[in-house]
Amino acid sequence: MSLPIISVREIVRKLSRSWWQGLYVIAAVAAASVLTLISLRDFHREAVPPENRPIQARIAGYVSSNACRACHPGNYASWHASFHRTMTQVATPGSLPPDTEKLELAFNGREYKTERRGNKFFVRTRPEGGSYGEPQQVVLVTGSHNLQILWLERGDGRTLRQFPFGYIVAEKMWAPVTETFLIPPRIKEYYSTGAWNGACMDCHVTQGQSRFVTGNKWDSQVAEFGIACEACHSEGQEHIARNHNPLRRFKIHLTTGSDPTVTNPANLKGPESGLACGQCHSVWAFNDMPDKIDFNRHGAAFRPGARDLAQRFVVQPNAPDHVEQKDFIRHSEPDFFHNRFWGDGMIRVTGREFNGVQASPCFRGGEFSCISCHEMHLDSPGQTNAKTWARTGQLKPKMDSDAACLQCHKDMTARLVAHTHHSAESSGSRCYNCHMPRTTFGLLHAMRSHQVSSPSAQESIAYGRPNACNLCHLDQTLAWAAQNLHAWYNQPVPELSEDDRNVAAAVQWILKGDAGQRALIAWGMGWESAQKTSGRDWLYPYLIYTLTDSYAAVRFDAWKSLQTLPGFSDFPFTYTAPDDTLREAATRGYEKWLSEVRDPNAVYRPQTAIDSDGRFRKDVWQRLRSERDERPIFLAE
Repeated sequence: MSLPIISVREIVRKLSRSWWQGLYVIAAVAAASVLTLISLRDFHREAVPPENRPIQARIAGYVSSNACRACHPGNYASWHASFHRTMTQVATPGSLPPDTEKLELAFNGREYKTERRGNKFFVRTRPEGGSYGEPQQVVLVTGSHNLQILWLERGDGRTLRQFPFGYIVAEKMWAPVTETFLIPPRIKEYYSTGAWNGACMDCHVTQGQSRFVTGNKWDSQVAEFGIACEACHSEGQEHIARNHNPLRRFKIHLTTGSDPTVTNPANLKGPESGLACGQCHSVWAFNDMPDKIDFNRHGAAFRPGARDLAQRFVVQPNAPDHVEQKDFIRHSEPDFFHNRFWGDGMIRVTGREFNGVQASPCFRGGEFSCISCHEMHLDSPGQTNAKTWARTGQLKPKMDSDAACLQCHKDMTARLVAHTHHSAESSGSRCYNCHMPRTTFGLLHAMRSHQVSSPSAQESIAYGRPNACNLCHLDQTLAWAAQNLHAWYNQPVPELSEDDRNVAAAVQWILKGDAGQRALIAWGMGWESAQKTSGRDWLYPYLIYTLTDSYAAVRFDAWKSLQTLPGFSDFPFTYTAPDDTLREAATRGYEKWLSEVRDPNAVYRPQTAIDSDGRFRKDVWQRLRSERDERPIFLAE
């Protein structure tokens, strides 16, 4: 259906009844035209690209965020304040950690020294006791919110290698990259030369093209570093070219209000809207080798608004789709699913939230998507300042409360306490604590699952996934949780072991669980709601012992949780230290706990396996520790 042509006179007549208002409209049209010309001028400005790193290049149809700024200053400003923008940046004094120019670090038999020359930063490397080699420039940096990782020139075109240390922003400390992820201790170098080109850039830039050359050489280019406007709205060149005419913009504004030359995920149905985020925030795989080659050469064929990822598909391990491809994955990489999913297919590593959203019952209604709770711009009334918004997951106002669920489940408001069996103000009456518990892990944190589900004891028995009840009631057994879930929701009581009936589930997970389970419990013991519910006194011995865990990420979370307990807020600990130093720190912690902090009158529940003196019950501790699941775990987001 064609739209009527609207003249300038008609536009002015519709928008104003006075000469002055009409003059204002004409001035606005002229100003918008000038701003559009400035955007186009900035886009076409030439620059000499560097030869030692991936570059921002002219990819067909893409114009970069600078071309959007003039007409959309508000949206540009909130995007600019987000961590999507800084997902990948060119290395500059402003994008790098503050002390990058004066580092002297050692790891895995090599020593590293950094230096600054003007606005450029370099790294020299030598074997321990040897001579430093030629400096390599730091050219890119990934991340700015939790963890920053530096990428160095390789001396082979645009191929990169990783600086083996990452900067933990909250702690203002450098640590080996392999000790900032949940990776087995025997792995000293996880990201090989070319890893950024061949993998990281798939999701950390806008429309990246890896462009494999030969051997381990790449000629990578991107439409824009970081996650920018066109990642969510699709290419902007046609949009800008057609809206160069201000009459078209006013025509759209006064009629449909929708411009077909650009995609707005807020106007899409839930599945399509969520996929705009899921193109990066999911575990995905290629359909076949030709699609993989095409993705490598030309970038993603997916565009926001599409119903599938084109060359790729979102991996749901237990779903009936893509059987051939998933069988190939199982044979070629046997641990692929184990290192990303719980046994029932629920995601267990962060950064892959769309897998959870897509598997949620809410998703089947067609309306539920990422932007049901989050927003990419500061659009909602009552929104906070941009800095806080960015640091709280870009949530809409009140979406960190029951309002997130009650916006759809309105009937639950009047019967909340009857449903939760907890007092209204209790953490047990917060929807997300029960239906989105922290069962995913990454960036040294336990994170909320984005698969909306209901807690059950069976999930813990069958798949090892901590259930929401025992994540809050850390001092209670699995049998206790099963009995209450049966009484309240008529869930069947599963077959339980003697330990499940007598030993707190959290004690079992932190002593004999796999590294992923231990990390979740080590973090969870620092969760204020869990401490209030299950008590704090008995947590000390478990957290102190876990300071010696073989996985660095588990040790880190034990240390941070220990610091939340009275008497240990300033407890010094280097979680990346050698084993002897870790044991010395644990011994020092025990002595402090027993002699300075422990309440001699404290009474410990038998389920906690702590005796009256505040020590482990040796029979329980030794048996559970001997049963530890030692399978290597890679939760490398």
